[in-house]
Amino acid sequence: MWLTVMIVLAAIFNVATPAKAAEPPAAVQQWKLDGIQLGDKASRVKGAWGNPFKVAEDNLTGCKVWKYREGKSVGMCDGVVSFVQVTAEAGSAVINRKSVPMVQSKLKQALGKPAFVADDGWGVLKGEEALKVFVDNRGKLLSIELFADPCGV
Repeated sequence: MWLTVMIVLAAIFNVATPAKAAEPPAAVQQWKLDGIQLGDKASRVKGAWGNPFKVAEDNLTGCKVWKYREGKSVGMCDGVVSFVQVTAEAGSAVINRKSVPMVQSKLKQALGKPAFVADDGWGVLKGEEALKVFVDNRGKLLSIELFADPCGV
C-alpha cells in the first residue's frame, strides 16, 4: 500500500526537468572571398571594393559583372552578389579573413582536400556554396571563384 502511495505522490510531484527541445542544426558559415559573400548587396560591395572600373553584361545570365583593376570581379544579379572572382594577377586572395597567396599549393593548404576535380580546376564545398580554383590547360592558376553550387556536388 505504501508503495502505491509513493508511486502516486512521485507522479504528482515529479519535478524532473523537461526534455530538452531539439536545437536546430548550426548554420553553415558562408565563404567570404576578399570580404564579399554571396547574397551581399551592391552597397556592401561598393563599401568594401569601391566603384568598379567597368560594368559588363554576362551573356549567359543577363546579370551585370562588375570588374575591378585589382584582378577582382563580382557578378550582380537583381542587386545582390551571385559570384566573386579573384584572378591570379591579384597576387593573393583573402578567404574568410585569411590572406592566401595565389599559388596552387598555398590554396590547397588553406582549403584542404578538394571535394571535386575537373579539367579546368578543383574546388571545395560549404553548404550550397562552391569555392573553385580555375587553371588553364597546362595547369597554370587562373583564378579562384565563389559561386552557388548548382549541381549539389
